[in-house]
Amino acid sequence: MFLYNFDKEIVNIFEDNSSPKAIWLSHSHDNPNWTYNYHLHKCETELVYILNGMGIYSINNEIYTVKKGDVLVIDRGCIHSIASNNEFPIDAWTCGVTDYTIKDINEVNQLLHMDTHPVAQAGKHGEFIHRSMVEMNLARIQKSPYTSCVCNMIASTLITIYYDIFKDSSKIKAQKKSSFIRDIIIYINENYSKHISLKKLSEQFHISSYHISHEFKKVYGISPINYVIERRLSDAKWLLINTEDSLISIANKVGYENPNHFTNLFMERTNYSPLQYRENFAKSTDLPE
Repeated sequence: MFLYNFDKEIVNIFEDNSSPKAIWLSHSHDNPNWTYNYHLHKCETELVYILNGMGIYSINNEIYTVKKGDVLVIDRGCIHSIASNNEFPIDAWTCGVTDYTIKDINEVNQLLHMDTHPVAQAGKHGEFIHRSMVEMNLARIQKSPYTSCVCNMIASTLITIYYDIFKDSSKIKAQKKSSFIRDIIIYINENYSKHISLKKLSEQFHISSYHISHEFKKVYGISPINYVIERRLSDAKWLLINTEDSLISIANKVGYENPNHFTNLFMERTNYSPLQYRENFAKSTDLPE
C-alpha cells in the first residue's frame, strides 16, 4: 500500500492557450502486404506505437526499420511512407494530433526539433501508450457526447509522454534534398484526385518533363505518374476498409471516372479486387484488446 501526494506545481510543456486535439486514430494490423506510399500531413503530428511485428518507415528520405515497442514521431510536413514486413506483419497504432505548441520549440504542431532522430523505444511507457490508444478507440466506438473531450485529454497526455521519450534523443545529420522535387510531391498530394500528367507538372513548375521524371525517381524510387497511381490506391484502400462507399464512389473520390479502369489497376497492384480487399481487411469495429 502507499499514498502519494502529487506536487501542486505543474510543469506544462505547452504554450499558453495550446490545447492538443486528436483528429484521427488508426490501427494497421494483420496485413503483411500493407503499404502506404509517400505522403505528408500539413497540420498534424503522427504519434506511432508499434505493438508488434516489423516494418519500414521512410521519413524525409531516411529509412527506419521499426519493431515491437518502438515509437515514432512524424511531424507536420514530413514526407513519409510505410511498408509492413511480410514475415512479421506490422501492428501499429497511430494517432494524429493538432493545435498545440511546445514551449521550447515554438512551432505550431511540431513535437521534435528538426534534427531529432524520430524513432525510439517506448520502454516503460509502452503499455500505457498502447492502452491509451485502445481507450481512444473505445471512446470512438461508444460515441459518447464526451468522446472528443476524452480523446483530446489522452492526446495531450500522449504528446507529453512522447516529448519525454524524445527529449534526449540523438540528432540526425541533415541532408540536402532537391527542393523542387519536394514541391512536386506536395503538389501531387494536394491534387492527386485530379488529372495529373508529366506535361501538366512541367507546365506547373516550368521544368522539363524529363528532368522532373529523372529527379523524382532518383529521390523517391518511383516515377511521378506511378506515384500518382500508388497515392490514389493508398487512399482507396482506406476507403474500402473504413467506409461502406460504393466502388463507383471510391473510384471517383481518388480520381478515376471509369470504375473498371480503377478495378483493373487495383487488381494489378494488390492482387485483390477492391471488393475482395474490403472483405479480407475491413472490420466494422476494432474492439479493445
